[in-house]
Amino acid sequence: MLLYGDSERALVHQPGTPSSPAPDKLLADVADHHGLRVVLPLRPGYGNSTPNPGRRIADVPADIEAVIQHLGVTEFVSAGYSGGGGHSLATAALTPSCKAAAAVATPAPRDAEGLDYYAGMVQSNHEEWALADKGEDAVRRFLEKFAASRRERPVEAFVEVFDDAIPPVDRDVMTHESAERLNIGWNKGLENGIEGWLEDDIALTTPWGFDLPSVTTPVTFWAGRLDVFVPPDHTVWMARQLPSSDLHLLAAHGHISLQRALMHDIVADLVTKAGW
Repeated sequence: MLLYGDSERALVHQPGTPSSPAPDKLLADVADHHGLRVVLPLRPGYGNSTPNPGRRIADVPADIEAVIQHLGVTEFVSAGYSGGGGHSLATAALTPSCKAAAAVATPAPRDAEGLDYYAGMVQSNHEEWALADKGEDAVRRFLEKFAASRRERPVEAFVEVFDDAIPPVDRDVMTHESAERLNIGWNKGLENGIEGWLEDDIALTTPWGFDLPSVTTPVTFWAGRLDVFVPPDHTVWMARQLPSSDLHLLAAHGHISLQRALMHDIVADLVTKAGW
């Protein structure tokens, strides 16, 4: 876990899959501007955290609540990116001290009725999640091979392999502005193996443990129309399940660029929705 600041109000940032918190000056500066402490927790199985085989997305909010109470935070907002987005929505649904939530470039539940789940998705994600559909043993072999082949500079290696499928706006971020931060998060998260990544994949592709329409906390969805990792149709589908939510579709952004370019807007929106 990483922390910035000491306010009694916090921004809980739930990172993507596979990743763990990495030093992030932009996030720290944005939160400080709004008088928020930043809490970047590890999900079970990442880094030195204890694995929790079979965990559902709905199981993570209890861990978030325990961390928040330990830190003396009275109320917080949650921003979840990519694989962390479903966990952000679960936190909004199940944690009373969460006052607003954002889901950024987030995959929909695997059982999303009427959604063509893999349409427009880059081959690597399609293959990974299709294997997760088949169960833990099938996807474990894929993740172990993928992680082993990209241990030193995983982001650059990924870009090299999938360059033609990645929109230029994402490729620029991955190879310049945020490459080192992404590499740190990837390597730290997987330093003791792929258990956290595996648990995330199984949690994503099995029932989440809560229903989206049950979320009454204010929610905003954010997606880039150029996203090939999690196509924007996923975000649109989820927003339709929550008619009171807000939806932002950004024409010029993809999966990686969106979070960085819109960080100020995402946090400002959360603060407004929380009534702070």
